[in-house]
Amino acid sequence: MKVIVTGANGFLGAWLTKRLIAEGHETYALVRKNSDLSELEGCTPNYIYGDVTDKSSLREAFKDKDIVFHLAGVVAYKKADRPLMEKVNVQGTQNVVDACYEVGVPQLLHVSSVVAIGASFKPQALNESSSYNIKSLDLGYFETKRLAEEIVLQAVAQNKIRAVCVNPSTIYGFGDAKKGSRKTQVKVANESFPFYTSGGVSIVAVEDVIDGILLALKHGRNGERYILSGENITIKELFQKIATCAGVKPPQVYLPNWLLHVIGFIGDAMTSMGLKADVSRENAYTATMFHWFDSSKAQQELGFKPRPADEAIANSVRWMKDNGFIK
Repeated sequence: MKVIVTGANGFLGAWLTKRLIAEGHETYALVRKNSDLSELEGCTPNYIYGDVTDKSSLREAFKDKDIVFHLAGVVAYKKADRPLMEKVNVQGTQNVVDACYEVGVPQLLHVSSVVAIGASFKPQALNESSSYNIKSLDLGYFETKRLAEEIVLQAVAQNKIRAVCVNPSTIYGFGDAKKGSRKTQVKVANESFPFYTSGGVSIVAVEDVIDGILLALKHGRNGERYILSGENITIKELFQKIATCAGVKPPQVYLPNWLLHVIGFIGDAMTSMGLKADVSRENAYTATMFHWFDSSKAQQELGFKPRPADEAIANSVRWMKDNGFIK
């Protein structure tokens, strides 16, 4: 089949692109002319230059394609980045949907995120039917991914396109340390981050997410979304597992929620003054909530089989060691 991947040069996009090529598909990678293509080294997709914020480039790129895998997006947790996330995550997805409709793409596979489902302030696992209960917090990344998914599902409801959504949780594996969102984990592996917070995450291996995407393409029902998550653990447990794999001591100092929120407030104030700050209000909420999810629907309907968190985390740390991220 002729397939195209938006966001092909990102961490997950590169894994998917390589898998599609390995399975014999005629694979196209949508990239911008100034894109960093290092994630695709050793990989030979057919490059098409375009941008999800430019619908005309998408119409040209999507012509005669059997499947569009939409992964392009911006992950950020600062108020200043909200306009860019709205432009790429929301309007970009609208452009993808419109282009699919206009050129008659048979199938869209939209790679969303569990943030579109929400999060909880207590240790409970959410599923595809859980109500989105954090709208009042107005968290930019969460809101823009939620709106993007709604655009896709609304187009399906209007019989404009055929689409399936998948919602991966926190992805670990070979090469994830290069992601900007993994700076803290790299510090933990280097025994240079003494703190842990109260929240929790659902760990899923990158290989399993790729399997889940392809299973959703094969078995997923039109207009449905499927959570691709694994083992639910606390932030403290996550940091302990990373430290154990790296052979260092885990963080010992608990950072209270109230203090983290104060630091986040100060960080936002510094950012507004043009100063650099590592923590924002959105970081604070994200680090203190439980991002726990139930992938039973994907397991039952798609045959999704997530591996233990220990294996995914071990692969992540092994890659850090092999590539000089751990001193």
